[in-house]
Amino acid sequence: MRRGEKKFLILLIVLFVVYVATSFLAPKPINWIVTFSNSDKNPFGAYILSEQSDDLFDGPFSVSNRTISELSDLDNLLILSDFAAIEGADYRSLMWKLDSGTNVFIGANYFSPALKDSLGFEDAPSYHLLNQSIFEAATSELVLHDSTSLEYPFSLVSNYFMLEEDSVWEAKAWMEGNPTLITRNVGQGSLILCSTPYIFTNFGLLYNENYNGAARLLSTLPEKSTHFTMFYQLGKGEVTTPFRYFLRQPALKWSLYIGLLVIIIFLTITSRRTQRPMPVVEPPANATVGYVKTLGALFYREGKHKKAAQKLINYFLRDIREKYYLTIDYTEKFYHHLSAKSGVEVTRVIQTFELINKVKEVPYINEKTLIDLSKKIEEFK
Repeated sequence: MRRGEKKFLILLIVLFVVYVATSFLAPKPINWIVTFSNSDKNPFGAYILSEQSDDLFDGPFSVSNRTISELSDLDNLLILSDFAAIEGADYRSLMWKLDSGTNVFIGANYFSPALKDSLGFEDAPSYHLLNQSIFEAATSELVLHDSTSLEYPFSLVSNYFMLEEDSVWEAKAWMEGNPTLITRNVGQGSLILCSTPYIFTNFGLLYNENYNGAARLLSTLPEKSTHFTMFYQLGKGEVTTPFRYFLRQPALKWSLYIGLLVIIIFLTITSRRTQRPMPVVEPPANATVGYVKTLGALFYREGKHKKAAQKLINYFLRDIREKYYLTIDYTEKFYHHLSAKSGVEVTRVIQTFELINKVKEVPYINEKTLIDLSKKIEEFK
């Protein structure tokens, strides 16, 4: 690794460490996303519900991310969700479990049409943003069946049920006279619906220390083992990857992404193959030129200046045809074309071809004429 590459790598490592450190030390913004997750300590997770299950439930407590159809041998089933999308196979499995004696508690803001149509109730959901503004919102009273009154921000308890006068449902909690928790028997089991699921989140349980009120609502379930499924809020949940812990921690997750990006950048920069100096390859020598020069030198030593000149002229004319693609016709047009392509002045082109014609016409030439002809031809090289 070259020295420059080492400095670059060290700089990236330092920046990576600084980013991870600052991410861990920086104050974490509050996450207001509703998860109902037993491992989520944010306001609308269910960490406290799970950790304090011994105080909130009268019996063993377990958690999973399985659907109603996947669960079996249940005494009590707890479902908390923004939208209880229980339809199709899950709805049929729910009815079968209720008929068999399972007690089901569903806390949701919205209920599926399958539940509302078949069980004879309507919900009246309202829409509120869950953020820092809930601390500034007006409070509302949630009244339980034992006349206990609990105060909550209005956005947490604003949803309620609408029931017919002759409804088989029995109300157990109200908000401003509207039922928020209703129950009825279905087969050998009981079905309990709650329109205010947020009171079972971390925020709801800690707000004004209302966990005792939440425990009273959950006590509508019999004193048996309770299973809490998070599927209807989170789906199957867990990320199946060796980096699960990293991906669940925001700082580590982004540091992992940045680390991968740094590696890609580093590999891209350093993967370029270092080129060796390319040797200069000389073009192959023109054998004809060597032959002409050798033959010309031989004729020159023997005093045969006319033959040497003839060889120079033949080579020169052939070179013009092959190099400049011109037809030699000794015209003004030809001279101008040759001048333009070779860069030799027109007057010197004309002088060269006049000398060539003169050499061709005489039977003998002297040494001075041969040298003069050779110089003029060299100007075209």
